[in-house]
Amino acid sequence: MRSALRDVDTEPPFGEEGDGCLAAARRWLARQVAIETAHRSGFHVIPVALIAGMIAIFALDWRPNLAATFIAAALFVAAAVSAASRPVLKAALVALAGLLVGALVSLIDLQRTDTTIISGTVTTRIAGTVLAASRDEKGHMRYLIAIAGTARPALSRPPQRAQIVVVAHHMPKQPGDPYDGLVRLSPPSGPVAPGAHDFAFQPFFDGVGALGFALGAPDARPAHGLARPPPLQGFERLRIGLEQIRDAMTARIAATAGGEAGAVAAALVTGNRAGISDETETWLRGIGLAHVLSISGLHLAIVAGSVLLLLRCGFALIPGLALRYPVKKIAAGAALIVAALYLLLSGGNVATQRAFVMLAVMLVAVMADRQALTLRNVSLSAIIVVLIAPHQVTTASFQMSFAATLALVAGYGDVMRWRPRDTLQVERPHAIRLLGLVGAALLGIAASSIMAGVATAPLAAYHFHRIAPFGLVANILILPLFTLIIMPLGLLGTLLMPFGLDAWCFHLMGLAIELALAIAAWLYALMPDHGTGPIAGIGVALLAGALLSFAYFASHLRWAAAPLAILGLLTIRDTSPLPQLLVYEDGRTIAAFEPSGAIAYLAAGRPRFVADQWARDFGSGPAPGDPAASPSRSLRRIQPPCDDKICRFTTRDGLRVVWTSDYKRTGEACDGGDIAIVARAIRLTHCRSGAILVTLRTLRETGSLAFSRDPATGKAVEIRSVAPSIQPWNRHRLAPWPHGRGRPKASKLRRPFRRTDRAADRTIDSAAERAANQAAGRAAGQAVAPTDDADQ
Repeated sequence: MRSALRDVDTEPPFGEEGDGCLAAARRWLARQVAIETAHRSGFHVIPVALIAGMIAIFALDWRPNLAATFIAAALFVAAAVSAASRPVLKAALVALAGLLVGALVSLIDLQRTDTTIISGTVTTRIAGTVLAASRDEKGHMRYLIAIAGTARPALSRPPQRAQIVVVAHHMPKQPGDPYDGLVRLSPPSGPVAPGAHDFAFQPFFDGVGALGFALGAPDARPAHGLARPPPLQGFERLRIGLEQIRDAMTARIAATAGGEAGAVAAALVTGNRAGISDETETWLRGIGLAHVLSISGLHLAIVAGSVLLLLRCGFALIPGLALRYPVKKIAAGAALIVAALYLLLSGGNVATQRAFVMLAVMLVAVMADRQALTLRNVSLSAIIVVLIAPHQVTTASFQMSFAATLALVAGYGDVMRWRPRDTLQVERPHAIRLLGLVGAALLGIAASSIMAGVATAPLAAYHFHRIAPFGLVANILILPLFTLIIMPLGLLGTLLMPFGLDAWCFHLMGLAIELALAIAAWLYALMPDHGTGPIAGIGVALLAGALLSFAYFASHLRWAAAPLAILGLLTIRDTSPLPQLLVYEDGRTIAAFEPSGAIAYLAAGRPRFVADQWARDFGSGPAPGDPAASPSRSLRRIQPPCDDKICRFTTRDGLRVVWTSDYKRTGEACDGGDIAIVARAIRLTHCRSGAILVTLRTLRETGSLAFSRDPATGKAVEIRSVAPSIQPWNRHRLAPWPHGRGRPKASKLRRPFRRTDRAADRTIDSAAERAANQAAGRAAGQAVAPTDDADQ
C-alpha cells in the first residue's frame, strides 16, 4: 500500500502542469482511484450492492426471472474477475453483480417462506402446542402456538402458528404444554395508509399466520374432532427447553428486582419485553433511548466487553500465565462464548442475531491478531447478516443499526488518525487523572451519541416520523448507568443464578433501573419529542448515500458526501399535496384533510392506533397518543348529515363522499357522490354512475386507501396501500374467507365473557383488533427505536 501511495504522490497536483482542466481532472481522479485501490475500498461495494438488490425486491416489488438473474450475476462476476487491472470498471461490475446476487438471494428467501396467513377473521377451536409464553404489563398471558388442527369450523387454510392473548384467569401454560380452546383469529393488519408500514411483512417471515385472542380460558382437553399434537422433536424440542429456561429466568428477575424496574431488568437479560408498560416505552422513546429495551449491539458489546476486560485483567495478575499464553485471544474466545449464550437466552430475535454476527466478526478479528474496529469488519458483518435474512434490509432495525455502526466505526477511525501520537506523559495527581477519565468517558458518550444520532435521524424520521432532538442529554445522563452498573450487574446475576446467589445483583440492578427511569420521565416531561411530518424517500436515500460516501471512501472522493447531504436535506421534506380522503381497511375509519391541514374524522369512532399513525404520517406535530403532546395539526370529528346508516360530506376540494353501512343503499351511495363507501362485503365492484365504489371486499384486496382529486378532470383518484401485484405476505387477501362446517353459534361465543348485547360484541371485536395489531407491531418493532405499538 505504501509503495502505491508513493507512486501516487509523484502525480502533479490538480490544475498544475496539465494540458487543460480536463486533463487535470483526469489526473486528479486517477490519483483518488489509486488511493481507493491502495485502501481496498472496492470491497465495500459488495454490501451496498447486495442491500440495493434486496431493497429492490422487497420494497420496490422488482420480480426478475430467477434463472436469468442467476446467469446475469455469474456473467458479471466473471467479467469483474477479468477486469482486475481496471479498478473503476471492476467496481462497477462488482456492483452490478452484487445487485443481482442480492435480488437472487431475496427471491430464494421469498420462495422458501411458506407461511400461511389466515385470510380473514374467524372464531374456531384449536389444538396446538405452546412455543413461547409471556405475561404483558396488564397481567394477560400471550402465547405463541403451533397449531395442529382446527374444528367448528375446520379451516380450509389454517395458519401454522398463531399469537394468542388470553385475558381470562387460568393456570399459565408453559412452553411445550398443549393448548386447546376457542379463539378468535385475524390476519395481521395492512398499512394504515399508502406507503406506511405493512404489519403483515414481519409475521410472514417469522412464520406467524394469525393474531388474536382466546374466548375464555384454555380447555382441559381437545374439542371433538381434534387430537393432542405429537410431542415436539429435534430442534423444536431444544427450543422449548431454552424457552422454559428463559421464562424461569424472566420470572425470577422480575420478582427480585420488583415493579417496573423488574420488567425492564428481565427485558435486558432475557429479551422478554411483554411486562414493560406503555408509559415507560413512551419515556425512553421520546428521549431517544428506546434501543436500550431491545437486546442489540449495545447490550452484547457491554456483556462481551465486560467479560473480555475482566478475564484479561485477571490473567494479567498471574505473570506465569500472561507470559506463556495468548491471554488476549483466550479472553476474546471466552467473550464470544458468553455472547453466544446471551444470544440463546435472549430468544435470538433477528436484531440480536445481527448484533451477535457483528460482534463475532470483531472478536474473531482479535483472535486472528487483526484490528477489530475496522470498516472492513463492518462490511463483512453486513454481508453475512443480509445473506442470512435478506428481508431484514427493509426494516428500520437493520437500517438504523447498520447506519449507527458505520458512523461510529468511521468516526472512531478518523479520531484515531487525527489524534496526536507523540505526547509527553506528565505525572498528575490521582484526583486529576480520575477526573480526566470521567471527562473522557462523558466526551466519548457525547461524541458517540452525536455520530450515531446524525446517522440514524433521517431513518428514524422516515420510518417513525419522529426524532428525539434531546437524545444527547439523555445519553450522557442515562447511558453510563446502563454501561457501568445495570448491564454488569445483570451479567453477574445471570452467572450466579445457578448457585442461588443472584438476589443481591438483581436487587441493585432494579434500584439502578429505577433511577434511570426517573431521569427518563423527568427528561421526557422537560423535553418531549416532536413529529416530523411527511418524509420523502428520495431525501433519505441521498442522506444515506452521503453517509456511505463519507464512511467508505478513503480519498478526497469522500467529500462527495457534502453535495449529497445538501440535496438530501433540501428534498427530505415531502411537499406533495395532502390527500383529500383516507379510508382504513375496516371501512369505518375515515378521515379528511381540511384546508388548514387539520385531520378530521368521520363521526365519533376511530381506533387510536390508526389516528396516531395518520397524524404522524401526514401531520407535523407529535402523535396524539403521546402524553404531553399537543399536535400542531388539530384533530376533530366530522359531523356530516347522516340519515339512517348513511352519511354525506364533501372534501376540501369538492369531492362528494357518501358512506353507508347498509348494503341495500349502495345504489343511493353511488348516485350521490364521487366516492361511495359501503362498509359491507358486497360483491358489487363498480358504480353505474362512474363513482368509485369502496367496499369491505375491495378494501381486502387494496388495503387502506387515499384519495386525491385530479386537477385536469376533477375526478377522484384512488391510491392503494397494497400493490396490484400482490406481494407474498399479502397473498392471503386473494384467498377465500375462512370457512368450514360447524360454525359455533353466537350464544356460545359470548358465554365465556357473559356478554349478550351488541355493544359487548363490538368491544370483543375491537379487543381482537387491538390484540392482533399489538402483536404485529411488537413483532415488527424489534428495532433500535421501536414503533408505537401500544395501542394497536
